[in-house]
Amino acid sequence: MKTIFKTALCLSVLLLASSCVLDQIDSQPAAEPRLTCDALESYTVQAVKPQDISFSVSATTPWSVTGFENTPWVTVSPASSAESSLAEDIRIKTAENPDTEERSVVLTIKGDNVAEVYTVTITQMRRGKLVVTPIAETDIFAAAGGAKTFELQSNIAWEAHAADEWLTLSPASGTSDGPLKSFSVTATAAKNTSVTRSTTVSVVAGDEKFEFVVNQQGQSFEFKPVDFTEVDRNGADLVLGVDATMDWNAECNIPEVKLTKDGNDKLLVSVPRNNRFAPRTVKITIKPVDASYAGVSSSLEFTQDIIFAFEGNYEVLSDGSIKIMCGAKSRVKTIDSYRFVNIVLKLGEKHFGSKGELWCAVNANGCNIYNQLSLGGNLRIRQDGNLPVTKKPDGADVSTYQNVTYSFTQDQLNAMDEYRFEVVNTLSESSEDYPGVYRHVVNFWYNGAVYATMNYRSVFADDPSAEGNYWFGFYNSTSDDTWYVVKSCDVIPYAE
Repeated sequence: MKTIFKTALCLSVLLLASSCVLDQIDSQPAAEPRLTCDALESYTVQAVKPQDISFSVSATTPWSVTGFENTPWVTVSPASSAESSLAEDIRIKTAENPDTEERSVVLTIKGDNVAEVYTVTITQMRRGKLVVTPIAETDIFAAAGGAKTFELQSNIAWEAHAADEWLTLSPASGTSDGPLKSFSVTATAAKNTSVTRSTTVSVVAGDEKFEFVVNQQGQSFEFKPVDFTEVDRNGADLVLGVDATMDWNAECNIPEVKLTKDGNDKLLVSVPRNNRFAPRTVKITIKPVDASYAGVSSSLEFTQDIIFAFEGNYEVLSDGSIKIMCGAKSRVKTIDSYRFVNIVLKLGEKHFGSKGELWCAVNANGCNIYNQLSLGGNLRIRQDGNLPVTKKPDGADVSTYQNVTYSFTQDQLNAMDEYRFEVVNTLSESSEDYPGVYRHVVNFWYNGAVYATMNYRSVFADDPSAEGNYWFGFYNSTSDDTWYVVKSCDVIPYAE
């Protein structure tokens, strides 16, 4: 019985204590609502391409941003707290200001039952207006230097500068508060001891910009204008005018181009056929003889197309040379046709196998003339078709075929740096078979010397209209990985 009494007493004490604690909790005061914001008191944005404004709001009570409702050029997002979140990053966007007056808006950020209120002032700059009356491009400064004035009007702060140090501006800046304000700027040119020069003056007011060109006299030094940008692939003779008040020399990026100075106002240029296998740029430059004018020059550039066509297995390299690789009819052919001609090949790297070959040939009205260069070799003329002369003076038939065989080795092929195939017109005064008839003199040159030659009747004499496209490369397909790089090919027609 005593135990039951003690237990009941303990329970009573616990219930009484719990009741006291609940009374204390209920009597605690509720927390006050609060709002914090990291916005600045004021922001300034540009009139054109204005930047966005952002800041954060954190609160324990609903809040809102007001003050922009009747300001269509301002957008606030979000403008009030969401039910799910009382902390937000606020982004403010402003439209471009089309007016020449600045504008502003005051935003109020307030939380429910929060005494403290945040205000943010946003000011948008007025659109700049810039009017410049420049120095006329024809109003040229004298070589001795001097000063000229240009006018400008602006409604905001402005700055001006010249791209080159020889022209200075004063004043180089100014301010204006609203209405257009006029300014006079003096541009002063230093003495010019070099060639005629130009610079650009820039005036900037906010997002407005105005540029104009200023010129100053000096020594004349330039090519006169030309009305073409290309030269014929087969070469051309040019006469280039030069406007220069000082002595000069000329140079070209292509050594084969011949330059001849004709007085101080003319340059004669002889551009040969393009002997490479890619179009090329011909750049001609004049420079003063006087070393004190270092850096002064004038240039003209022309493009020149190729005189060849390609077929088969080949690669045109970056330097304009061509790599020809083994394959039937892998070859280079002249676009134009010729009669008597000298073909000069300059060879680079090469690999001639035991079956390697480098033919050079032409077909003219059924007459094949070629040098069959391989291990061994043949100079050959095969003339087919109806011949104007079919009988010799003694009545014998005229042969349509002639062949000259010569020896050649693989080592000679791989040591070959220059290859020439030459078809020359020569009049035979005492030919037993063909008195007074032109005949081919066909030569194969190896590294600068005639290696094989032959003399035979000429289809070009039989038919004055006969001509053909010369080619070089492979006639047959080989299986020995033969290849060679041809650096250049000069095609030199012989006059008749």
